[in-house]
Amino acid sequence: MHTGKYKYVSIVSAIAVLLLLGLYMWMTYRSVTKDITERADNQLTWAMFYESYSRAENVTENDTLSLPETRGNLSLASSVEGMNDALSRKYHSEISLDTVALYVDSLLSVARINRDVTVQELRREGGKDREDFKVVRQNNDRSTSWSLLTKPISIRRDQSRAIRLALNNPYPELGRRLSPLFLISAIILGFFAIIIIQLLRFITEQEQIAELRNDFSYAMVHDMKSPLSSIIMGAHFLHSGKVDDKPQIKEKYYSIIEEEAEHLLALVNKLLTISKLENKKLILNKWDIHIEPIINDLVEKAKAKATKPIEITTRLEVKNVLADEQYMTEAIANLIDNAIKYSKDEIKIEIKTFDTDKNVLLKVRDNGIGMTKEEQQVIFDKFGRAAIHEKNRKGGVSGFGLGLNYVDQVMQAHGGKVTVSSEKDKYSEFTLYIPKTTHQTH
Repeated sequence: MHTGKYKYVSIVSAIAVLLLLGLYMWMTYRSVTKDITERADNQLTWAMFYESYSRAENVTENDTLSLPETRGNLSLASSVEGMNDALSRKYHSEISLDTVALYVDSLLSVARINRDVTVQELRREGGKDREDFKVVRQNNDRSTSWSLLTKPISIRRDQSRAIRLALNNPYPELGRRLSPLFLISAIILGFFAIIIIQLLRFITEQEQIAELRNDFSYAMVHDMKSPLSSIIMGAHFLHSGKVDDKPQIKEKYYSIIEEEAEHLLALVNKLLTISKLENKKLILNKWDIHIEPIINDLVEKAKAKATKPIEITTRLEVKNVLADEQYMTEAIANLIDNAIKYSKDEIKIEIKTFDTDKNVLLKVRDNGIGMTKEEQQVIFDKFGRAAIHEKNRKGGVSGFGLGLNYVDQVMQAHGGKVTVSSEKDKYSEFTLYIPKTTHQTH
């Protein structure tokens, strides 16, 4: 599974989508600002025409205003340019920015464009083909670097002077027109981000599961190797005839083969049971069972098999539970076995039951090596023990982690649950929540 490649493709795709979305939003923003400035530019041209026409009536004293030669077109902008050029050269009458501002204010109000504007007169810097302008005067000082600027409208035939508008507060209209786009884009981006995050999380989980499966397979093979070796070795000795005249030794090898074979069979049965539980195919036979003799029997067996000093105490306030006897017995046995397996030099185990409103609680507490918070998070997973198997194996612990997952699956099938409380190097306490009433079983 090339998860690294999938991660790379996912990240590149996310970046590509972000870039495309950003580019689309930027182009839309530019398009909206262009539309606003062009509309304002059109109103400015009419305002300049009205201003120059009114000024011409005042300074020409009813004479016909003689315009210079036109530039080959009869557009409104060309007329404004010609009128202002003639008024300036012949009558020394310059455009009034305040008057233009008054006309612009009225026209922008009709066009529903924000009227917070500054009228600027510009002087061209450099040659006629250059687009460098310098502001020489303006009707107010409200313009900023954030203002939107219209195209300069020439007021000289040599195009050395021009007028433009600075839209000082275009953002309400920009917000009104762009907010639906930004909202939709944010929703799309949010969904896409969730998908990418979930995809990366899924890929990471698959990596972890693949690694855990490998560890699990290694641990299982390693722990099954020992009983298989014992069986093969015992069978070899029996087959060789070397112990035919030694009945006690012969019986010992038969016992070893039988015990190790039963051990392997128990592991296989546990795997099959877990598989049935996971696939909801296991049928439980739940009835009111007397749990005290079951626990006492398990305690006696644990003491008989223990290789260290062991002390097991019981305090059973509740002695009957509603459960499948076979699977509940195996679950409790797994908890006791787990307590012994992770013990220190001296083993102390406490088993107790007590009553709550909805459940009977069965607790198994030990004085063993305990667990970290991280280990507690995965201890009931099917491959949880495999993840920390190597560390535990070096500490003398065998097994590949099916026991606690088995307990968890059995409790879920009973409609209950199992929890753990532990502190590293001090203790571990497992609690079975056994429902008092019948739940739907698997």
